Amino acid sequence: MAPGSPDRLYQQNHCGMYRTEDGGRNWQSIEMGLPSTFGFPAAVHPRDPATLYLVPLNGDSVGRYVPDGKVAVWRTRDGGDHWEALRDGLPQQNAFLCVLRQAMATDRLSPAGVYFGTSSGALFASRDEGERWTCIAQHLPVILSVETLVVEG
Repeated sequence: MAPGSPDRLYQQNHCGMYRTEDGGRNWQSIEMGLPSTFGFPAAVHPRDPATLYLVPLNGDSVGRYVPDGKVAVWRTRDGGDHWEALRDGLPQQNAFLCVLRQAMATDRLSPAGVYFGTSSGALFASRDEGERWTCIAQHLPVILSVETLVVEG
């Protein structure tokens, strides 16, 4: 599929992570390689529809938080065929936090920035497409949604 094709879509729900290449007529599971089949936040790269970021969570049976209490943003660069965990700068001990459905976004800069907010009020940012992360705000109320805006001038 050519980059920028409007026929590629992604869907995440309580049953897994899916991709369609034909505008929604057929869906394929793309969760192989992820630590969980559950998790709400997902964000597509602004220029490469094969690159997707998401934060898997434990399901309802054990509580909605990142697996093993270690935060990772998972990235695919091939539409979900392969995944890698991006952890540099993210909490790796006792981080029993949740990232809600609309609390992840990308910007249109080059390289693209990726951002997510947590139920514990922390806001994380990556300026290099997820390679390294920084906590840019703490002690906020529950973060329900993250949006980006590039100010030029």
